[in-house]
Amino acid sequence: MALQGVILSWSGVVADDEGLHLEAINRLLVEENLRPWDLNQKELYRLQYLGQPDRERLRSLWGDQGRVLNPKQLKDLVERKVLYYQQALETQTQLPLIPRLVETLEKLGRLQLPVGLICGQSAAEVNYVLGRCPLEHYFSSVVTGDEGDPLESPGYLHRLLLERMGLQAGECLSIEATYPGIRAARSAGIPTLAVATLLPLHMLQRRANWVVDGYNQIEWDRLQNWFATGQDRPPVLAEREGSLPS
Repeated sequence: MALQGVILSWSGVVADDEGLHLEAINRLLVEENLRPWDLNQKELYRLQYLGQPDRERLRSLWGDQGRVLNPKQLKDLVERKVLYYQQALETQTQLPLIPRLVETLEKLGRLQLPVGLICGQSAAEVNYVLGRCPLEHYFSSVVTGDEGDPLESPGYLHRLLLERMGLQAGECLSIEATYPGIRAARSAGIPTLAVATLLPLHMLQRRANWVVDGYNQIEWDRLQNWFATGQDRPPVLAEREGSLPS
């Protein structure tokens, strides 16, 4: 089955903005008379919450301090987080885009591979960044956390994006950088390539089909050949143990 499209997740794949999300969330925690996350425990935060969609992450953080959020409270928190995220982004001298992202999007355009974007955060946050770049024209379809609750169905957002792109799971590649993103893509049956932008490469190898340090290591011709034939697997990509999808 030939490669017909590529999905990019947000965190660590398009933007290196997890620090800004945490800054916004800590403002919410303080306003709600809860203990903010200790910034000296960034590694623990990465292991527990990195890459989680907002609804899931906020429920978990509040639940860890004995708070249960009803739908109205959760909706209010998400809306306030959008504002705080945008304010945090305004303090940045440049947008926190992943290196060589634009070159990769241009390469995929030359290969005539449609690119979908998936993000567990609010559409308002995504559009705010894309509007400032601008990058909107590179993406044929976009799905955000506003369009469903990942807790209700793992991989739901990925399946929704596949539907919009008119693709089957086996003919698409999902590029991820976090544990939740990899789990969601694989639960939807999509082959995954992880980029080690947020987590060490060795921590991603057993979770994704392939792992690279950055976009510059991806050999798209060899990757396309694997989708088409299952052979000539890209030597620069570190394959996880176990069988690869056929």
